[in-house]
Amino acid sequence: MSRMQQSPVRGPHVDDSVSAYYAALTKPLLKYMGGTLAAHGGLWGPDTTSHRQAYTRANCTLVQGCDLDPGKWVLDAGCGVGGTAIWLAQTYGVHVTGLTNCEPHVSVARDLAEERGVGHLVEFRHGDFMDLPFPDACFDAVFNQESFCYAPDKLAYLQGVYRVLKPGGRWQGLDIMRSGAPLSESQEAIHASLQYSCRTPSLVSWRDVLAVLDEAGFEEIRERDLDSEVAPSLENVRKLCFLSMFLIPSPSEENRVYHEFMQAALDFDQGLREGVFTYRFVAGAKPAS
Repeated sequence: MSRMQQSPVRGPHVDDSVSAYYAALTKPLLKYMGGTLAAHGGLWGPDTTSHRQAYTRANCTLVQGCDLDPGKWVLDAGCGVGGTAIWLAQTYGVHVTGLTNCEPHVSVARDLAEERGVGHLVEFRHGDFMDLPFPDACFDAVFNQESFCYAPDKLAYLQGVYRVLKPGGRWQGLDIMRSGAPLSESQEAIHASLQYSCRTPSLVSWRDVLAVLDEAGFEEIRERDLDSEVAPSLENVRKLCFLSMFLIPSPSEENRVYHEFMQAALDFDQGLREGVFTYRFVAGAKPAS
């Protein structure tokens, strides 16, 4: 087992909570995102030539099939520093609420939205998406950009989404999931390492997600395998990770948590190549009546 794929018990976390983890990641992510505000995977197609294009393609994939236009209201659940929410407002002119459990991200995201000219269209709120603080039937769409994996109870979360969606509204997500294939001991270790490094609960299979969508009452349930489209991003991340792991010093809390974030990217890359994980688009609609 290599140094980069060692046992998940690698020393103490900066903090076991997801909110503290992302708070500690804020500065390094803003530094290394290169202005894209994208901490998610990019998707590459035949005409994709840059990381920025790959991130935009991922955003477009996330919202495919949604009728977004000015006057619509959407929720970005697990919005981070606001990258997807800001892009939605800039691209479609929709009103966006970004919800994050990391309180320091709220002010960062607000400032970034103002800088990019969409402060009037975007609001950011601190809260837990497992207890959505919104009235019934208030959103036309709810999106999860690599945040659905953090829901400890997938059914309870999607029932909450169903409640806040208007009739005919859509939930759509892009995320890493289990492939559903039986895992060897070393592959189980990859899964455990990713959980440790990202503070996620155990990942579920994409087929289980489809079943939970059905149980929550959604219809028009869809999924799409994006493994081949995310793979080039992971290849690039793998190269950057190895470089940054050795060049970025580790003693400070900020650098230590960034090392953990890089380790998670490496786990995802190896797990995708070995068939442990898959990267999927998943979606469902609340019945129109």
